[in-house]
Amino acid sequence: MQVTVENVSELGRRMTVTVEDANIEKTVNDRLNALRPNVKAAGFRPGKVPMKMVAQMHGASARNETIDGVIQNSMQEAFTQEKIQPASRPSIEEMKEEGESFIYVLSYEVFPDIKEVNMKGAKIEKVTAEVEDADVDNMLETLREQRATWETLKRGVKDGEQITVDFVGSIDGETFQGGTGNDVAIEIGSGNMIPGFEEQLLGKKAGQETTVKVTFPEDYQAQELAGKEAEFAVTVKSVAKKKLPKLDKEFAVLCGVEAGLAALKKEVRANMGRELENALKQKNKKTVMDMLTEKNEVNLPEAPVQREAEHLMEQAKNNLKQQGVNIEGIPFTTDGFMDSAKQRVALSLLIGKIISDNEIQADEERVKAVIDLMASSYEDPEDVVNYYMNDPQKLSEVQMMVVEDMVVEHVLEQVKVEETTSTFSEVMNASNAA
Repeated sequence: MQVTVENVSELGRRMTVTVEDANIEKTVNDRLNALRPNVKAAGFRPGKVPMKMVAQMHGASARNETIDGVIQNSMQEAFTQEKIQPASRPSIEEMKEEGESFIYVLSYEVFPDIKEVNMKGAKIEKVTAEVEDADVDNMLETLREQRATWETLKRGVKDGEQITVDFVGSIDGETFQGGTGNDVAIEIGSGNMIPGFEEQLLGKKAGQETTVKVTFPEDYQAQELAGKEAEFAVTVKSVAKKKLPKLDKEFAVLCGVEAGLAALKKEVRANMGRELENALKQKNKKTVMDMLTEKNEVNLPEAPVQREAEHLMEQAKNNLKQQGVNIEGIPFTTDGFMDSAKQRVALSLLIGKIISDNEIQADEERVKAVIDLMASSYEDPEDVVNYYMNDPQKLSEVQMMVVEDMVVEHVLEQVKVEETTSTFSEVMNASNAA
């Protein structure tokens, strides 16, 4: 087999493959002879159909199958021989037969050859933070809020209290879709209803009926209602005030900690510490990755970027579905994901270069530590550890996580690092927003 490769652009390549002993004609005839005993045609007994007719009936498909087999068998061998890893699926530009030889021409893209990862003059702002006592207290208050009960009241509802209502909405005397609700619990002052709705319920008691008049915001999600005035006939079912549990041993048990309030605080702090550590790692990792792409302009092949954009688009669709969003009719395109796709493909190449140049390999102890940490939040940690250690794909994913962490550490050793102190809430809010 002869292979020649020519550059048609910076990343575009054209490969000509000559398979000298392809014997296309002989292989096609062999296929047709093998088919002949089973070919049926009017006026002929099975196996007695003339070869000319067999060729007319099955010759084209036999030739296509033969050529496809030759190409598939020789293509990978050609790429291996030339030590080429194509970045895109090769497309066939032309093919021809010359005697026993078969010649075809492929076009494809390759990944760029990154000579060096530039980090000269780079400065990294590394964020640090700690879990303070006030953060733990705030988290305990959040847990109390989550486990609050509601005490029924006979008086009118006040700000911060809950009112349960039935309502029927209408515009110009006509009810509209989504304007009816039964046993709807509303916390006055929460801002969960249309602006002006909650304020008009202040002072209302159980058993009262009232009319609430509001105007839908101009940017309301249901466009057919945006900017329109509406009336809601409201019947108050009940009024209640929030009752928070006391911070005591019973509350700790309610949160699943039998050993008391001190043990609960200790567990809350430990969980917050793990969340903070992960959020800081991700934040500082993103800073490093952003620096790498800013300092290194990479000419990218189109195919991997397109594949990554499609992958990101599918992820976005799945995330919306999991949030209960009906995505039917939403015009998704890859255009909005192209910038992220380009950055991710560029980063994979830059990270690969750093790994290769510095012979970075996943440290086994660190891999085990990561798996142990992930398993610690499960009821049977040992089962989770065994699952990861015995599944090559899952283990490979963790190993890659560790390698990426080691790459970040390597980069931080090469550049000027300036530490800035942040708070738990700032870091976590930024993480949740991202």
